[in-house]
Amino acid sequence: MVQKRNQEILGKIDRLKSEHPLWGYRRIRAYLRFQQGYEINRKRVYRLMKENELLVKNTKELKAKRVRYPRKIKATRVNEIWGIDMTKVMIGNYGWVYVVMVVDWYSKKIVGYQVDNISRTEEWLKALNMAVMNQFPEGIRNYESVNLISDNGSQPTSQRFMKETSVLGIRQIFASYDNPKGNADTERLIRTMKEEEGVGKRMG
Repeated sequence: MVQKRNQEILGKIDRLKSEHPLWGYRRIRAYLRFQQGYEINRKRVYRLMKENELLVKNTKELKAKRVRYPRKIKATRVNEIWGIDMTKVMIGNYGWVYVVMVVDWYSKKIVGYQVDNISRTEEWLKALNMAVMNQFPEGIRNYESVNLISDNGSQPTSQRFMKETSVLGIRQIFASYDNPKGNADTERLIRTMKEEEGVGKRMG
């Protein structure tokens, strides 16, 4: 029974490592627990990954396995897919600040944001919580699940962030390393805002 369970978990770990080769055992375990509902401790994940040579190797040659994506993910309704990302902008004479944004991919609306001097998990969660409060004032669990797309940065892959999205019933999707279009809609809106709207000037 234990061996069968280990093989099942190992299969999931292997698929995650194929898409996210730079994830360590802590992030793998957090995703398995909070996004896939597997109650598993870090020691077990570490042991399985070590025994099967899946721990992160200290090499510049590490690359993701190439995967063919049949199509780009598209939203068919409001609040079906959100994207979250961060950028730096100049505010008048104040200097550089970090702006974390949550974008609804269907309406192209910025549904949540956070502006601060730093960009930690805390700031990303503030932007996400603003989006939830704006879009679901009566509670997010009364609606269909939201899919949240992000890159593989330390903030959205942190255990705290994954735990919070799990509590909210939000499904996280991470843009894989070999798929540059994974979070393209969010990045495009940020670029447009910075280049065409003069965000630094407007916020100053």
